[in-house]
Amino acid sequence: MDPVTIVAAAVAIGASEGVRETTKTAITDAYAALRNWLTSKYTSVTAEVTGLETEPQEELRRALLAKKLAAAGANDDSELRELAQTLLTLVEEEEPDAPATVGVILRRASIGGDVEISDVAVDGGSGVIAEDINADGSLRVSSVSARSPQAPPHP
Repeated sequence: MDPVTIVAAAVAIGASEGVRETTKTAITDAYAALRNWLTSKYTSVTAEVTGLETEPQEELRRALLAKKLAAAGANDDSELRELAQTLLTLVEEEEPDAPATVGVILRRASIGGDVEISDVAVDGGSGVIAEDINADGSLRVSSVSARSPQAPPHP
């Protein structure tokens, strides 16, 4: 997963209802630092950040933010990646149920060839989380859908 996709996932998780409702100060501060860095250094993505905050479960908003960040050169921004990773780590430690469901998690893996992840659909969480992945081939992620859980209709 490229750095801008991780950043977009961090923004979505940081803006999600579960984190906002049960937030800890460290998570709030980490999210504020990430958001401030994004909107001050990459002013061209401010609208995408705001849009993702209004619909953190919307995959298309995450993809658009990642695309705009890549176009702005954020893939090489190590400080931005560190801010996003700090937020994701804090959420995992302090509010592990915030991304309630994860379709695929890859952590600290070294793979001798290609990796392809496709057709992942989850409700109420993250479709794919990848950290510290070393692939000698390519890493392709496609057709991932992560939706907000729907409350059952009242009778």
